[in-house]
Amino acid sequence: MPSTRHPKFGPPSRAAGMAHAYRLMVDAVQAGDLAAARQAYGSMMEGLSRVGVGADDTLAKIGICLRQGDLDTARQVLDRLESRALRVLRGLREHADFARHDAALQPLGKLN
Repeated sequence: MPSTRHPKFGPPSRAAGMAHAYRLMVDAVQAGDLAAARQAYGSMMEGLSRVGVGADDTLAKIGICLRQGDLDTARQVLDRLESRALRVLRGLREHADFARHDAALQPLGKLN
């Protein structure tokens, strides 16, 4: 079995492992691979429980869909989740761009 240790950065963090499991789950759901989606979901949830985080409503819905073998609904829930995430990221980016623009307009003596 190949090592998951990156030679430059050491072993992957738990967060990276959960993010990887999430990505595997999304890819498996989109590919219609129920067994792989269930396995990736289980890995992700195991990682979350190890750090004391439970499933939110969206993750719970995805889990229920996978247990029921309903890939279509799981795909719809994932699409909504990723759409929300993109909206949040866009909002953060707009806020950061605004703050950067606002700072650029300040006289040099006013900057920290």
